[in-house]
Order: sequence, then structure tokens, then C-alpha cells
Amino acid sequence: MTKLKSGRLILDEGAISALSSMYEEMKDQKCIKITPSKLGSWIISEFYKSYFTRYKKKISKEHFNTKEYLKNVVSNIDDNDDIEAILKSTLLELSPRKTKSKRVSKEEQESSLEA
Repeated sequence: MTKLKSGRLILDEGAISALSSMYEEMKDQKCIKITPSKLGSWIISEFYKSYFTRYKKKISKEHFNTKEYLKNVVSNIDDNDDIEAILKSTLLELSPRKTKSKRVSKEEQESSLEA
């Protein structure tokens, strides 16, 4: 593993709990010398190499900023454009995103209940 550099990463409670659990399992193994920072660093590097490209669209969908998108659309409207038509089409374009993400989260909840 390469040298560690100082940086700050703020994790949500679920990620902290997961990291803590993984660390506890790893540190109890014989001949393993690891810290939570080294483990977190390894996880991020491996995720990037193996999974990032595959999950990039999902990450983008889950972190899509509707307000920022609308600001960009509005700022690009010219005086000659039909503002109402542009806003209607933009809102219609955004509607499936929200519906789809809600549907996915419900499906994920149902599948986790079945497991």
C-alpha cells in the first residue's frame, strides 16, 4: 500500500458502522496490521478500480441536483425562446427521474425484506 496522506472524509452513520465492523473483523486476524484509515483507503481504491465505472450512472442519479439543473436551464434561455415550453419540457424530463428513483428504492426495500 502507498503512503497515507492526511485528508478529511466525512462519512454517514451507516458508512462509519460498516467501516467499523470491517475493521473489527480484519484486526482480529493473525498477522494483519491495519488501521481504519488504511482499510478505508483500500476500499476506496479497490472500488474505483473495480466498480466505479459500473456504478457511475447510479451514483449520478442518486446525487442529481434538480435545483442546480433548473438554474442552468433557466440561465441558458434566450429572449427568443419560449420560456413556458422549455420549463414544461424540462419538468417532464425530470419527472421520470424522481419516479424511477422512488420505484427503485421501493424495490430495494422489498427485496431486502425478502432476503
